[in-house]
Amino acid sequence: MATIDSKIEDIRWKIEEVKKRWPAHSPKPTMFSELENLELELEKLLAKKKTQSD
Repeated sequence: MATIDSKIEDIRWKIEEVKKRWPAHSPKPTMFSELENLELELEKLLAKKKTQSD
């Protein structure tokens, strides 16, 4: 099982990949959804990491 740090790094990489594919005009709704889901997952992992380190 991957550690929280490696999951966080993976999500950050995926977010950067979505942003690289982001068109200058009229991105598709699926791209908005994909980015939003990744950012939410990242927030959850960061919060989990913080509670574990407290």
